[in-house]
Amino acid sequence: MKIELTDDEVTTMMVALDNYGDAKRLEWAESRDDADLTEAGSAEWCWQKLFGAQQKFRNSIADAIGEGEQPLTTIDPFTLPTWTE
Repeated sequence: MKIELTDDEVTTMMVALDNYGDAKRLEWAESRDDADLTEAGSAEWCWQKLFGAQQKFRNSIADAIGEGEQPLTTIDPFTLPTWTE
């Protein structure tokens, strides 16, 4: 299955999953029902999957625009001409 989402939509889903997982952990702390802990773990798993896809997407954009690349020329400040009068 292929689903297309914007970066903001993925971020919104990740926030919702994080909040859901936290709520389930709190419920588990009160009830000690393992089903709550399982659901919290499932939310974490989904969050990790979305995070990985989001980072891959962001890195592909950075690669496409050349972000993080070194300039073709470098300047050594110690070899610059100095002003003398």
